[in-house]
Amino acid sequence: MLKTRQGGTLVKIPTITSGNTIGAQYWTDGKCEAPMLPENPLLRKHPSTGELFWTGECEEIDEEDPWGEEYKDVPFAETPKLSDYQTVLAAGLTDAPKKEKYVRTHAWWAANDEVRHGGETPSAVDVENLNRLAALLDEHDPNQRLMMAEVRRELGAFDQCLELLQFDF
Repeated sequence: MLKTRQGGTLVKIPTITSGNTIGAQYWTDGKCEAPMLPENPLLRKHPSTGELFWTGECEEIDEEDPWGEEYKDVPFAETPKLSDYQTVLAAGLTDAPKKEKYVRTHAWWAANDEVRHGGETPSAVDVENLNRLAALLDEHDPNQRLMMAEVRRELGAFDQCLELLQFDF
């Protein structure tokens, strides 16, 4: 799929025809890494300009012919990294609670990715992100309640974590 962003620069957004979760890895923070079902990020990054943009706010221009030459020089959008999510949060580019929750969740996952792959433990910025994320989660929604319990566990608030898990899921 070919999209244009607010600035009018074209970027490709890949799509898939089918997928599955065979060989998927699930993490306690809610992240799922499925090699045959990649995530379709709502927030993307332009590889040339570094601009962060919401996929849903782009205009679809065309679909690329996989064997065609017309759009061969148009780059594919990238998935943001931890520093990108932190930039979005610091700049206040999440104008709706749903967007903020999305960015904070993905920042959490990106911070945990560093730990999952042998990196450092979360920094004070990540702790602030987790506290703000917990405030956005709805403890009456079972999935969000589980996520909130994991946030509390990661923050070392074990009593609060156990309290959240005392629920009829």
